[in-house]
Amino acid sequence: MLPEEIDRAAVLAALPDGWPVPISAPVAQRLCVPIGIDEAELAPVVLDFADSPHLLVFGDSGCGKTALLRGICRSLMESNTGAQARIIVGDYRRTMLGVVEGDHLGGYAPGASVLSAMTTELAGIFERRLPGADTTQQQLRDRSWWAGPEVFVIVDDYDLVASSGQNPLTPLLDYLPQAKDIGLHLIIARRAGGAGRALYEPVIARLRELSTPGLVMSGSRDEGALVGTARPGPMPPGRGILVRRNGNELVQTAWLQQS
Repeated sequence: MLPEEIDRAAVLAALPDGWPVPISAPVAQRLCVPIGIDEAELAPVVLDFADSPHLLVFGDSGCGKTALLRGICRSLMESNTGAQARIIVGDYRRTMLGVVEGDHLGGYAPGASVLSAMTTELAGIFERRLPGADTTQQQLRDRSWWAGPEVFVIVDDYDLVASSGQNPLTPLLDYLPQAKDIGLHLIIARRAGGAGRALYEPVIARLRELSTPGLVMSGSRDEGALVGTARPGPMPPGRGILVRRNGNELVQTAWLQQS
């Protein structure tokens, strides 16, 4: 039922409330990101980063992982100002060069030393965002005890990052469970080859413990179940199994040409 390819513009045109979401909208609306269409109804699939702050993506080279990350970045920039959402890009292979620019770019890391310095600085910011003893219940309900942008750390080719000795994302590890309260979002894309062995790497293991949504794209079935019960397998570019708390769905992610 799914097309071999669908352009991002076609996905946005099918959204019932239009796109982009106004920057004056509540944060819960501005953090909803369309990524493609589902097989069941050929309707737009939207990730809600306000409800589920992180995302895991597995797939082999050419499966469409980077195009998905580009689309997520574009959507965040269209519905948020730089003061509302800041994006940190970890990009060892330079596949995301120029995708995020201007006020939305919190930092671009082409290597381990730069990414490590950025995440260490971010850890200090998130430590200050944790609720303190004087935080009231109303502030907890409204999440109003801190001010600042939502921070998205988006890492392509995570297999290169995690294999670089000391993982540069380690400083963020303790803050992942409290991400909704402190405005932290981690999105990592990794090749499917060898992913079965990497599931117990600390960052991926913590994300799995948190029931993080995941997209499993083309790869070898021998890797086993990578997110929930979803296994990789031979699939066209852009195709994947999206695993969320309410079940699995086959989706075709939107294609976004690199500008």
